[in-house]
Amino acid sequence: MAVAGKKKTANTKKHSAAKTASAKPVAKAAKAPAPQRPKLKPLTRPSMVSQLMGGGANAPKLPLRLQAVIDKSEIAEVIYNGARGLDRMDETLLRSVFHPDATVDLGPGVFQGTANDYVHWILAVLQQVRSTHHMIGNVRAELDGDAALVESYAHTHYRLDKPTGREDVFMGTRYLDRLERRPAGSAGVWKLMHRKQIIDWVRTEAVSDIFYHQNPDALWSYRTKTDPSYQMAQFPGSQSGGKLPAFLGRRYESRSIKL
Repeated sequence: MAVAGKKKTANTKKHSAAKTASAKPVAKAAKAPAPQRPKLKPLTRPSMVSQLMGGGANAPKLPLRLQAVIDKSEIAEVIYNGARGLDRMDETLLRSVFHPDATVDLGPGVFQGTANDYVHWILAVLQQVRSTHHMIGNVRAELDGDAALVESYAHTHYRLDKPTGREDVFMGTRYLDRLERRPAGSAGVWKLMHRKQIIDWVRTEAVSDIFYHQNPDALWSYRTKTDPSYQMAQFPGSQSGGKLPAFLGRRYESRSIKL
């Protein structure tokens, strides 16, 4: 009887072991792989500007109204640079507003000729003038593809030194310009192709320099690259780690300027 009990116990252990061996762990369901986003190349600044401005061979064209806004802004910048070139007697800047084959007409008794000859002539004229100041007003541009007809109003001031004394000449004038964009298309650059200057009115006054002599420490302009406008990139805050102006903390009375 004891032997039979041992066999029964052995059979029970074998059956339990077999059952345990046959019971395999249930595998967990595999997660679906996350969708991979396509890798995008970083958009560099030049290509971004090119797309926004409609430049490049494959770039989409801007809407006509938006392109017209950009064109008129660039055209106005040409007019402004021309005025700055005259006031600062900046030959490089003045030449930059004209195409190489541009022409200028100020009247048969004043000047008519190429833009290259005009730059030589006007710089020699300005040597005879103590100072000039051009204020550009209304700029009206009519666009026609890669060409534009532009009328710009301007107030100009000339300070003259004469044997009889100094004079101020005030002039109301208009620039009638034809500009072309080269090369054709939005990637081109607007420049003057022909300029005609019309005088609307002129007033001449005898003046004295009392204010100048009473305020020699004021910041006066220069007709060269020593003018402060050429050093604006060095102004406080324009460069990292820049020093604060040395004049901070000073106090001035209203009499510091003499009127």
